[in-house]
Amino acid sequence: MSGVLHLNVARGYWVGQVRSVGCRKWTTVTGRCRSPESALSRALLRMKRCKRYRALFIDTSGYYDPHVSIEAVR
Repeated sequence: MSGVLHLNVARGYWVGQVRSVGCRKWTTVTGRCRSPESALSRALLRMKRCKRYRALFIDTSGYYDPHVSIEAVR
């Protein structure tokens, strides 16, 4: 029995996004970050009046869609 194993390692970066109460669209407030924790902390420090924060993983290879890693509510 033979089979083919396909592994695709995701390569990319994280960005921090914020959203105010009542808004539908997320706004990117950070640049490229190395970890989801740093992206979320930068977003928290930059926009203190917003209520929702998240760290989004962006894949540079184009194989995966953007993925929400961490989400926080104040």
